[in-house]
Amino acid sequence: MRAMSEYFLKLPGDSQPRSYSEYEVREFLGQGVIDSKTLTWKPGMDGWQPVGQVLPEKEPEILPFRKEEPDISPPPPTYRLRYSLFELSRLAFPACFILLACSLWTLWIVCFHHIVDYAEVQTTLRQVVGQLPSYVLPLIFLFSLLCIPSLAVQLVWLYRACANVQQFRVSGLRFTPLVSVILSCMPLVGMVLNALIIQELYRASKNPEEWMLQSPSLAVRLYLTAATALTLSLLFPFGVEHYLVAFFLIGSLITAASILWLISVLQISRMQRELASRQADKLP
Repeated sequence: MRAMSEYFLKLPGDSQPRSYSEYEVREFLGQGVIDSKTLTWKPGMDGWQPVGQVLPEKEPEILPFRKEEPDISPPPPTYRLRYSLFELSRLAFPACFILLACSLWTLWIVCFHHIVDYAEVQTTLRQVVGQLPSYVLPLIFLFSLLCIPSLAVQLVWLYRACANVQQFRVSGLRFTPLVSVILSCMPLVGMVLNALIIQELYRASKNPEEWMLQSPSLAVRLYLTAATALTLSLLFPFGVEHYLVAFFLIGSLITAASILWLISVLQISRMQRELASRQADKLP
């Protein structure tokens, strides 16, 4: 290690030059007490010279070697859609209202004719259709045919929305795509189960990482309420004299549940699309 030399300096306010170490001289320079043109002298020099010419170059500081640790943080989750729901969400509009009209028409026939047995529904429907004018029959037939693809649109959307959530690798889900479709087709309780599935889909599409902490939207909560009330009203034994009350009550619940289902479908489709779009924007 090099020995520290003594430098004689006359600092501002000093009457006589005093000796300082190299370290102190550098400190004075750093603090602005002196500048590089301040004269200094040390033993062995012929005369006084500026500090900037006398001070030796500072040896570079050797830092201890530090091995850089590799970044082992987990990569951010990727959210990619297995199926696009854009076209199906657009088809959900006509599908919803076609099934709604078919349900209300069937409900009116059941309530007006005081039908309590499912076998009587088919017989009465044939009788009602047979009494209609001939020019109406093609429209009824076409409308009946539209009910099948409308129901298919709803079930396909449900399957694909559940498959997208699975693609997000959400843990703890209760309903798989196939199970969701089967449960939604169950008689009587199918709408309540469908509302529970929609609620899970909404929460998982909102934030897949913390989906259990998410709260469903108002439309999703109201859909579950309307579906539950509709199921209970179908079990209630309305008397023959109250068929109008039964029609308006059950019809109102069917209408509310259908519209709330449509709103929930649009919300979930939009959230899944936005989630995948945000992830795509972050990718290099």
